[in-house]
Amino acid sequence: MSVIVTVKFAVSGETMQKVAVDNAEVMAAIIDDGRRHGALHHQFVQDPDGNAVVVDEWPDAESFRRFFDAQQDIPEVMSRAGVTEPPEVRFYPVLDTPDRF
Repeated sequence: MSVIVTVKFAVSGETMQKVAVDNAEVMAAIIDDGRRHGALHHQFVQDPDGNAVVVDEWPDAESFRRFFDAQQDIPEVMSRAGVTEPPEVRFYPVLDTPDRF
């Protein structure tokens, strides 16, 4: 079963959105790399405190870790957004229940 991965950045959602839009080519390269590593879904959201959070779906935690640890453009985007500390990464195994769609 796949995993939902959340990556919380210590930067506002508005800031991350602007940086992502302003760096669309770099973001597209990151997306392509993620897909090659197995990413199933990807999006940014804003948490109730205003922080930018990535919500991804991956086949397993190991696939995500291999991608994230080797990805060279993500630190640059984080720097451009003003992120100065490591993001908080969490994994949530997807449950196989009959109500899933």
